[in-house]
Amino acid sequence: MRLLLTAALCLGFACSGKSTDTSSNPPETAGPAANETCAAYVERVAPGVQCLTVDAGHCQCGLNSAGGAQIAMQPTQPTQPTPTTQPTQPTQPTQPTQPSSGGGVKMGKLVFENAPDYTTVKCVSGPCPTTAAVMISVAGYPQIPIAGEAATIRLEVAAPNHKPVTLDQRVMPGDNKLQLALESTGELDLKSSTVTFDGAPAGTMVKCQGKRCPDAGQKPVTEPMKFSLGETDEENKVIFAFNAPGYRTKINVYILKPGRNRVPVEMDAVSPDGAN
Repeated sequence: MRLLLTAALCLGFACSGKSTDTSSNPPETAGPAANETCAAYVERVAPGVQCLTVDAGHCQCGLNSAGGAQIAMQPTQPTQPTPTTQPTQPTQPTQPTQPSSGGGVKMGKLVFENAPDYTTVKCVSGPCPTTAAVMISVAGYPQIPIAGEAATIRLEVAAPNHKPVTLDQRVMPGDNKLQLALESTGELDLKSSTVTFDGAPAGTMVKCQGKRCPDAGQKPVTEPMKFSLGETDEENKVIFAFNAPGYRTKINVYILKPGRNRVPVEMDAVSPDGAN
């Protein structure tokens, strides 16, 4: 209101050419009277000025003196705040959609049974988890991604002293057991030996003593033992000690041979009265 009032007083006095001598001007009031609008107040204190009311405390004014050009006045509309425009986000590139059926990608695991020592498996086609040859005796084979109900992969399976084979295997989510029947080449690894035990009573434990023993701990006879062989029979000589509940301890001296060794276990039962 203060700016509009100053402009109106300029138009009413200085701009109309009237003298600014305060002795010829009518006395001014200290401000608008009670309930007096801005427009009415300006027109009262500045003759020759015409005002339009914008609101109770604001007005637009212009000179309207005799013989002068009348100034056209339009009421000022209150300015609406300009809505803030949000910056446009860049469009992200669309990722290719993986084929799915019944809930997206699932995982299938191959469980190889009857695999010879040091068997390796290599995937050559299909949804391969890796294209490297994996020795499955270390940590098994990685799980296979399946987009749908099942997937088919091609595997190359190889093991020392066995003929390699290529298999097309259908894999479903979860565990998939795969029986291996690799054909032996008839060649023996002269530096390795395995031992299995035949005829031992249930619950029999065996302890190996000798230079070629993998360790000195007791093991169930149901677990095959693996050995690295020396150059002579004396180096490959081992002692097996067998213990079973209700049977006398049995000692067996054995000379390991390359390949698979089957060791018979004959134990004597302890009589109920403890007699020999």
